[in-house]
Amino acid sequence: MPVPKDKTMLKLSSRKLLIAMAEAQTEPAKLAEASGVSKNIVYTMRRGCYTKPKYVGAVAKALGVAVADLVE
Repeated sequence: MPVPKDKTMLKLSSRKLLIAMAEAQTEPAKLAEASGVSKNIVYTMRRGCYTKPKYVGAVAKALGVAVADLVE
């Protein structure tokens, strides 16, 4: 039996995140430090996986973009 998708999570666009990181001239480790989330979460976001909204918000704030700019 398949596991239902968790609709409380957000799916990020890997491409949009990479573009925002390039505009901010940052790398995953520095982004993790600036946003207060772990490096693993930043790498998970980069792969386009579903992520908790609080982590997406923290990363978006650190990058200076809106959450909607990162979500698929």
